Amino acid sequence: MSITKTIFPQGSSYIPTIEKSYNFTGGRATVQLDSMGNYEVLVNGQRYSTLENSAKRSPEYKNAITFVSQRMAGEFRKKNEDYLGLHKNFPKIQTLLDQQKNIDSLILQNYERENFPLSRPDMADIRKELKEEAEIKFVDLYDDKQSEKKDFVNKNDSAAFRGRIQAYEEVQEFFNGIQDVKEQKNNRTYQRQYDKAKQEIIDYINGEDKITEEKIKNILNSLSLPYRVDISCFYSKSEGMLQTDIELSSDLNLPTKKVSILASGKISVKDKLVKEIEQFKTEAILSLIYYIAGSLFNGSINIKKQQVTVWITGKREGLLQVVFDRDRFVAHDIRTLNLLGDYNEYPRIDSLRIVRGAAQFDTLPKEAFFKK
Repeated sequence: MSITKTIFPQGSSYIPTIEKSYNFTGGRATVQLDSMGNYEVLVNGQRYSTLENSAKRSPEYKNAITFVSQRMAGEFRKKNEDYLGLHKNFPKIQTLLDQQKNIDSLILQNYERENFPLSRPDMADIRKELKEEAEIKFVDLYDDKQSEKKDFVNKNDSAAFRGRIQAYEEVQEFFNGIQDVKEQKNNRTYQRQYDKAKQEIIDYINGEDKITEEKIKNILNSLSLPYRVDISCFYSKSEGMLQTDIELSSDLNLPTKKVSILASGKISVKDKLVKEIEQFKTEAILSLIYYIAGSLFNGSINIKKQQVTVWITGKREGLLQVVFDRDRFVAHDIRTLNLLGDYNEYPRIDSLRIVRGAAQFDTLPKEAFFKK
């Protein structure tokens, strides 16, 4: 079973200008700060105002500087986290115990029969109706006919009661017959739904191809990344193995600027050093593979191992190949792990080395990648 998916970047690397306004004796000033670390003060909406120095002498000016500086530093941290914190986003890895609980929580519904809406006939009601009928039947301007009316009621009440009971029971029997049919039909439907839900969990546990393919597709559709990634998954039920190929572009558009807050409260934005960029790239790749692998382990309980291979566009060169273990992922909180240290504990193929104090993955030709 093979599944491929191209994941396009979510969000934007652009950091908008941050501003903070305040009032001073000359009107209203606004401090603006862009992502290059450039500050600008607008007075009453105008640049290069003659009141700019007056606005800067206001006690609120320093507060505004601090505000925009901290906000911008926070935006830089957030952008870095978009790359380095991916592994913190994958959901809890499902266990066999979780699925057993899911089976136990399934409830087989039963059809709730409707109550028969009519009341059983009562002799008193029958006699009342006969009396009303007698009032119409025996009418005389000079005689109230009480004796005839009484005799009419007494002679007919038993027969009328039996007839009413018979009609009632016939309607009730018809109603109950309808309820029997509804009960059987609905309970068959409920049983099918229960059996289907239970079987889906069992298939998920056993790693049946159909449901595993569906789960993996759903997982891939849910992934959110800051750069484009092409993913191919090859699943083997018999081996309990998922092979995950991750193809990266040569340029991941990683953040190349860093920010620091100066004693003045302002920020300084500079280019990262080469070794800082290499270290960042290594950590970003590790965060990526842990995020994807951790997510895809939920494709099935049967996925015991996952071989992750990271390729550069075209698959002519590779960066790494690692075999992750499901039980290890479950046992540890990957979100708080030292990823590089944990990664080194798994069977792997790579050309990871330390250069000028920074860890970096060197590319390997495709042939060397499989021979190493």
